[in-house]
Amino acid sequence: MSGFTLRGLIRNKLVQNTGYLSIIEIFRLLMPFIALPYIIKTVGVTNYGSIVFAQAIISYFQIFINWGLDISAVKDVSISRNNPGELNRIVSSVLLIKLLHLLLSASLLIVASLFVPYVYENAGLLFCCFLLCFTDILFPVWFYQGIEKMKYLALIKFISILFYTVSIFIFIRRADDYIYVPLLQSLGNILGGIISMYLLLHVEKMSFCRVRKKYIVRTFKESAPFFISRISVVLNNSIAKIISGVFFTMDMVAAFDLAQKITAIALVPIQMVNQAIYPHLARTLNKLFARKMLIVNVALSFVIALSVFVLAPYAVYYFSKGELEASVFLTRILCVWLFFGGIVVYLGGPVLVSFGYPKPFNDSVILGTLILLISYLLLYVFGGLDDVLNFAYVLCFSEIVMFSYRLFYCMKYKLFAR
Repeated sequence: MSGFTLRGLIRNKLVQNTGYLSIIEIFRLLMPFIALPYIIKTVGVTNYGSIVFAQAIISYFQIFINWGLDISAVKDVSISRNNPGELNRIVSSVLLIKLLHLLLSASLLIVASLFVPYVYENAGLLFCCFLLCFTDILFPVWFYQGIEKMKYLALIKFISILFYTVSIFIFIRRADDYIYVPLLQSLGNILGGIISMYLLLHVEKMSFCRVRKKYIVRTFKESAPFFISRISVVLNNSIAKIISGVFFTMDMVAAFDLAQKITAIALVPIQMVNQAIYPHLARTLNKLFARKMLIVNVALSFVIALSVFVLAPYAVYYFSKGELEASVFLTRILCVWLFFGGIVVYLGGPVLVSFGYPKPFNDSVILGTLILLISYLLLYVFGGLDDVLNFAYVLCFSEIVMFSYRLFYCMKYKLFAR
């Protein structure tokens, strides 16, 4: 009876955290989608494309600030969750590293605004987008994920995104107001970050402490491989938008961004299941559970990808009011990316990292990035950059390569063995 009760409690905990994580991500992606038709209609497709282009650039600063700590710290917190002293050291070292990276990133952006023409001409827009980087310090998602208490984050995310969504309808009135869109998004997230930091210090009773240099350096080095994989992920997701902005128009950037947004929100249920089971697998190393969840991920990925393929025309029309018809075919192509991407997410952190094999996890992302870069180079050489659909095909091919690489190592290490 006790064993049954324990299993029931574990499952209940997983269900709870999956639910909270799903709420967080649905709010994060769906509520801005509510405002998206209004934004595109009010500021125009070109200005919206400019926002997307600027956000794609700033996303590299965000990855540098996080330095892979959002992956490594989850496991560290999960293992040390019953050791307050060690948790304080983890929190202090992680936040210190992020703060130093934030200061360096801000300095680089300021210098770039003095010497790089695009940055100088769009300094206001870029700095409004850069404010979002403060959230990477103030919002310790990695901590709450590690201790498996996601209800705080669900509420905080709801508050911050509700602030952003309501503010859009209040303050964005004409095309020239487009610069305030990322500003309002940043302010909403900073508000949520302040609340989450208060809970961290006063509810979870964490405190900052002096951490030895050796400990900080170790944390920094252990997170470096995850940083490389993370920057590869951002490169994979944003390079098409950046190239579109360079070789095409901001309208095409907007079309590609909408297709990626639709497939990204469809990926949420899979991501949430995987984030919730990550700490559980990291502690238990249960191969039977890992195999069952693989079947769940494959089935869920297929159903979601098929649904998006069928509903793509309706989704694109709703969000763009018919102004971004090119997004329909792009979205349908990216359904291939969506299917394999759902499985790739599971094979990465929850399986390879949990079982102590971070190298193939990181190497797979780097391999995917190399495939992308080589493919874009070949497109440039053979004149294929004149068709944005090729960018979508390349993304799908890269994701299939990552899937094959991770699955090979999961089988090699017998992580799904009976």
